[in-house]
Amino acid sequence: MRLMNYNDLSGKSVLLLGKTRALQSDEFDALLRVHNVTRVSVYDSTVALIIEGRMMNPYEQSEAEHLYETQDAPIVELSEIERWLCQSIEPNRLLMSLKLSRNQERLVDFLQNPYITNELYFKLLALYDWQNEGLFDTDTNRDVTASIIGRFYKELERNHNVQYAMSGLAHLIERYGTTELIDAIACLEPIAKVLRDRSNRSLSGVLDAIALHPQTSEVILRKLIEERATLLAHREPLSLEEELLALKSEEINTILAQNKTLSQQGTDSLERDFPQLIAANAIMSEERFERLIEAYGEYLASNQSCSISMQQRLFALGEEAIIESLAANPKTHEEILEVIFESGKHRVALGSNSSLSPEKLEILYASQEYKVLEALAANTATPIYLLYQLSLDRRFERSVKTNPAFGKHIQTHNIGWH
Repeated sequence: MRLMNYNDLSGKSVLLLGKTRALQSDEFDALLRVHNVTRVSVYDSTVALIIEGRMMNPYEQSEAEHLYETQDAPIVELSEIERWLCQSIEPNRLLMSLKLSRNQERLVDFLQNPYITNELYFKLLALYDWQNEGLFDTDTNRDVTASIIGRFYKELERNHNVQYAMSGLAHLIERYGTTELIDAIACLEPIAKVLRDRSNRSLSGVLDAIALHPQTSEVILRKLIEERATLLAHREPLSLEEELLALKSEEINTILAQNKTLSQQGTDSLERDFPQLIAANAIMSEERFERLIEAYGEYLASNQSCSISMQQRLFALGEEAIIESLAANPKTHEEILEVIFESGKHRVALGSNSSLSPEKLEILYASQEYKVLEALAANTATPIYLLYQLSLDRRFERSVKTNPAFGKHIQTHNIGWH
């Protein structure tokens, strides 16, 4: 394929063999005229570029082969010229034309065009009339929904069926959601309708994904707070904290007390009713630590935000339950872990600690204790060769297969696993 500057085509003609793809034929010709380029159907001396389109008939395929051999005019793929032409689209003019004509068929064609900008795509999407039907209820609605997933789902070639399933839209939000994309999806009439009519459960998976995504705007989250407060309480970083606390729900507050991004003010308000959860999860201040250490040392010892001096004070108490929690805490200081390890106790807790060195994990493996091996099978820090060994034991096979570190290793090395 010969590279060329398409702007040099001004005043010349091009020959298209086959049909257009991203652009309808009349749109294609109109954009060529913007560049003072004419499309012809037969090769002549004015042709400066030959374009291989889609669905060439046998005559056109034969003509393409002949031109390859006999003519000097460059031959390019359709995608290259359509991409260039789409850069010439004037967004405001197109939007005004579509608003005035209300030509939904033309609008859908543009929504399926991969070469327009995302900015223009979102503006066009807002113009689409869903005819009071669901996202997949009509062929055209299905095509528009599929265009959203197809445009933003980055690994579509590996799972193209995701375009035509409601779960695909939820998965798109989970994996590739941005504030702009989520706002656009939430404003789609079928989804906006469900947000207004909370008795409709048809889009629950999509709404759950929106509620949990960290990029969802607070404007959208407020529309979800009544039906999805439990999910919103799980969000990290936490949003709408005041509104969630104002619900005065024991269930919601239990979740909030475990949220590591709960503000100090929110933590203060929940400490009296949920001291154990606050001790284990809150970002720990010196003042709060002093209040909780006497009665809740075991929970403080599992808190990953405790400073070294706090951990040393907890360790000095010498209580077995506290030391057990310190042994399992991946943020426990190395010197404290060393002392616990050398004691020969708390091996199960140590086996679950992802900050323990491979050498120490190997020593724990050598014990062949069932509970220790069970902990090692789920530990993301356990050396891969040990995980392979553990996977051969039916007792630990499931834990190994669900271990994220092992799964990543399998994917990275492209190993089949059944």
